[in-house]
Amino acid sequence: MSATNRGATRHELDWYETPVECVWLLLDHVGFDGAIIDAGCGTGPIGKALIDDGYEAVGVELDHGRVEQSRAKGLVVIEGDYLAMNLVAENVVSNPPYSLASNFIRKSLDIVKPGGKVAMLLRLNFLGSSRGRQDLFKQGSGFKHIVVMSIRPSFKGGGTDMCEYAWLVWERGYVGVATVEVR
Repeated sequence: MSATNRGATRHELDWYETPVECVWLLLDHVGFDGAIIDAGCGTGPIGKALIDDGYEAVGVELDHGRVEQSRAKGLVVIEGDYLAMNLVAENVVSNPPYSLASNFIRKSLDIVKPGGKVAMLLRLNFLGSSRGRQDLFKQGSGFKHIVVMSIRPSFKGGGTDMCEYAWLVWERGYVGVATVEVR
């Protein structure tokens, strides 16, 4: 929810479906080796796009209704709380609930194998809006790449909010500086 929509009703579990165009943008700029977990997959647009692009993908979702919707699309989905699960992953891609984004990133970095990537669709201001997440961006954190969306995505099937969005990408074991692309 943008600052201009303060007081508006938030979706349960901070769920805003990912426009498929956002996923295609990520895949145009970031490659993944191996299978991908779609953490907090919702109704499955990220997982479907990954599979359509030739990746093996498994979703994880807390909401039973969304799990069923994803499975109806032919996606493999594990029902449960991603943050509480014992998983091992090669890569993680997510449009996480914004209120839990830091936890999703830390969990993902803990479960990916060395060289594995974690890509999170977030508001661009996530980079600087909290001292509590500075560890995610410091040297040696694995923070590698930012793909800024020059066109604001619509998460509600209508207009866009007033925030810029980007894919923030970490690679476990990466120690260099992050690169920025604007697309």
